[in-house]
Amino acid sequence: MFNARLLGTLVLLAPLFGIASTANAAPKKDVNAIRAECFRQANAAASAASSNMSAGESGARNAAGYSAYRACARKHGIRP
Repeated sequence: MFNARLLGTLVLLAPLFGIASTANAAPKKDVNAIRAECFRQANAAASAASSNMSAGESGARNAAGYSAYRACARKHGIRP
């Protein structure tokens, strides 16, 4: 009786362990590389914005870089 109950439990739980192991095997993102690329894009956007502005417009330049960084992070699914 005990062996049949144990065998039945193992048969029912075996597929759950298989599902759990495949869910953990999802490909990992290299977050540091994604952040580096987002910073590169933000710096490019900030320098492009600063070429069209006077020297006193640093707030607009910073806003352009910040919004470019947030857009890149959102596109790649990471927190900014």
